[in-house]
Amino acid sequence: MRAIISDVHSNIEALQAVLADIAQQRADEILCLGDIVGYGPNPEECIDLIERACRFSLSGNHDYAVLTRAERFNPLAEEAVDYTRSVLKPTALSVGRKKARWRFLETLPMHLTEGDILYVHGSPRDDRNEYILESDIVFGMKDKIRQIFELTPRLLFVGHTHYPGIIDPAFAFQHPADSGAAFDLPPDQKAIINVGSVGQPRDGDNRACYALVEGNRITYRRVPYSYRTTMSKMDRVGPISEEASDRLEYGR
Repeated sequence: MRAIISDVHSNIEALQAVLADIAQQRADEILCLGDIVGYGPNPEECIDLIERACRFSLSGNHDYAVLTRAERFNPLAEEAVDYTRSVLKPTALSVGRKKARWRFLETLPMHLTEGDILYVHGSPRDDRNEYILESDIVFGMKDKIRQIFELTPRLLFVGHTHYPGIIDPAFAFQHPADSGAAFDLPPDQKAIINVGSVGQPRDGDNRACYALVEGNRITYRRVPYSYRTTMSKMDRVGPISEEASDRLEYGR
């Protein structure tokens, strides 16, 4: 059994709660699809936990922006990236974990293929930045989804949108809430699986979200955590806006 997490966004309270839940589920390994940092107040602690707990982690757009610069980011996200960089970037005199965390972000891969499964933060067409959205289905962007399926060996696991759900080859978006949170995927059929967000859910449910994978069964887990603790810390950090903090309460 694999636990697949994504979009932690420097939210240590949510990450700790999810890791505790994963331990209770007795998952054999944990995989992270990127965006360890950004938005939240605890980038250092989240990097340390992810590095210890996960078999691998991918590079998300926020992880990469911290190393370089925030391109195509809204002002709220950009200011959080700038804050995160100020916390993480080592100086000539830095030693130990400071340099090790930066190096960890620098060496994160953009995607990983294992057998007939592709793991990526955004999309096979743009590893870090492209969103695969339910609105793509609603507004008839079938060419986009068709191209993504063509680049998918069988299963594609993504994050990035903070919105959990599964897209099947019939161009239907399946919500976890509509299925009892468990899906049995046909073994001969492709699927795009978004595992949701640990640290910044945006589907109207403020509980942390991740997915368990056992064979062809995908089970979504929602985990309550002390989001008000995270909000309080974010509100004390000047460069992080109140809007980013408020999102945690409403899951939007």
